[in-house]
Amino acid sequence: MTAMLPCHGSTFYPISLRRWGLPLWGSFIVCCGFTLPAQALTMGEATAQSQPLYPDDTLPNRMPSLRPLEPTEPTALDGPLVYPLDDYRLTVGDIIYMIVANVPDYSGTFQVMPDGSLNLPVLGRVEAWGKTLTEVEQAITEAYTTAEILVAPRITVTLSQISPLRIAVIGEVTRPGTYALSPDQGKLPTVAIALDAAGGITQHTDLRSIQVRRVSPNNRQQETLTVSLWDVLTQGDRNQNISLRDGDTIVVPRADPIAIADSREMARSTFSSGRIRVNLVGEIASPGVMEVPPDTALSEALLLAGNFTNRSRRVDVQLLRLNPDGTVTQRTLPVDFASAINDETNPLLQDRDVILVGRNWSASLSDSIGTVLQPLSGASSLFNLFLPFLLLR
Repeated sequence: MTAMLPCHGSTFYPISLRRWGLPLWGSFIVCCGFTLPAQALTMGEATAQSQPLYPDDTLPNRMPSLRPLEPTEPTALDGPLVYPLDDYRLTVGDIIYMIVANVPDYSGTFQVMPDGSLNLPVLGRVEAWGKTLTEVEQAITEAYTTAEILVAPRITVTLSQISPLRIAVIGEVTRPGTYALSPDQGKLPTVAIALDAAGGITQHTDLRSIQVRRVSPNNRQQETLTVSLWDVLTQGDRNQNISLRDGDTIVVPRADPIAIADSREMARSTFSSGRIRVNLVGEIASPGVMEVPPDTALSEALLLAGNFTNRSRRVDVQLLRLNPDGTVTQRTLPVDFASAINDETNPLLQDRDVILVGRNWSASLSDSIGTVLQPLSGASSLFNLFLPFLLLR
């Protein structure tokens, strides 16, 4: 025998009177609220936490069959994520957080292994290298479905931790080599950040045709992207400063010859090194190595070193420059402080340039006489050492 008892509004719940061993009038008292407070509270809590068996207000003619609960929405991963996520492709060492709705045993963090795959519960290996998060979600969903492990799984994948990107920079930069670049405040490293890590560009860099050689995620074939950081510098086109991926190689070409105006514009930009080292040798007020901005000309360096002395040759100076192939170029440049920046008389300096300031004729004559008289001076000093002994005779 069953009866429909109203509880909490118009929703009716069937109970079996024979099962509970309660008479009809006792059930009526229970439904009317003549129960202990603790029992009423428990019923209220249970009703609030559960789903109603009948979504509509109609009373069914028979006891319905049990229906599965609706799947809950996956919760987002707590903590900072790496942005942008849309075009980022997973690489070795990345850690993802996977949520499988209603299957907590399959959820958790997983790292991309050296072979580029993820080792997932029960399923095993799933390829992840070079895929976006959306593509990884689709691949995992299809794998669980194909293996008949889960039926219509709802899977969400977020990026929990990204490994440093291994980037190679070659060409016209201060320090070519391979660098490990990590995201900065959730942003992936860009071409400009890689150039900064390599010490900045040189004065002969061609910013208009920088190449980014990249391995394609689909067939793992190399593709080449050409970007123009000159447009970033002159037009503010930030789309040229693209985000990097693991394994990218940046090739910085050489532009020779290059206009003086372009060279100084690049030297003032953030793409160049912050400071360069220049060594001043000879008859200068403050000789030695000093750090100057990358857009410093020859005449500016002479003034920063305190200008000439009374012994300086003011007509010209020697500029020694170390070339990338290991050779040294020596040039004699006239000194003209009124000259604008140009390659002939007042060039822009480069890192590790040496400026040699010679002696004037009077200083050279004086030093020559001193060299000739140096033996006599030594004999005189020796005579002075023995002079007291001679006076005692």
